[in-house]
Amino acid sequence: MKNNFYKLLFIALLFSGIACQRDDICPATTDTTPLLIIRFYENEEPNDLQSPQNLSIRAIDSDSTNFVINTGGNSPVRYFRFSGDSIAIPLKTNADQTSYVFTLNTAANDTTASNSGIRDTLSFTYARSEEYINRACAYKVNYVGLKTSLRNSGEESGWIQEIEIEQTDIEDENQAHVSIFF
Repeated sequence: MKNNFYKLLFIALLFSGIACQRDDICPATTDTTPLLIIRFYENEEPNDLQSPQNLSIRAIDSDSTNFVINTGGNSPVRYFRFSGDSIAIPLKTNADQTSYVFTLNTAANDTTASNSGIRDTLSFTYARSEEYINRACAYKVNYVGLKTSLRNSGEESGWIQEIEIEQTDIEDENQAHVSIFF
C-alpha cells in the first residue's frame, strides 16, 4: 500500500512538472521601445560634432533631470551638467508630444536646471505605432512622423541655432534621429 502511494505521488509530480512552462523573460538583446538619439554639432562647422558644456535636460512637466531608462541598472539616468556630443532620451509612450527644457551652462548647485544657464524648450510631436514583440516582451512603441518645435525661454535668443530631423520614424537606436546645431 505504501509502495503504491509513492508510485502515485511520483506520477503526479512527473505530470505536474511536464505541465509547467518556464517563465518567459524578455532577453536584453530584444529591441524594445527606442530612445530618441540626439547629436550636437558646431553651427559654424556643421560636420564637426560639438559637446555642449554643462547641459541639463528635464521634462517640461518635471523638476527633475532624472530619466527612468531601462539600462539594466537600478538607478535612473541623470542628465545634469552633461557634456557629451550625443544623448538618448525617452519619448512618452502614452502621448503624441514630449517637451524638454535643454539648459546650457547649468550651475553646479542648480539641481533642477531651472535657475541658471540658457534655456530652450524643444517639443517633439509624433504618432505612435505599437508593435507586438512576443509574450515575454509584450509591445514596443515606434514613433512615426517626428516633428520638432523650438521655443526660447524668454531670452533674446537661445543657444540652439537650428534643429534638423535625420529620421522621421524612430524604430531603433542605430543612428541619430535629430541633430542640434549650436
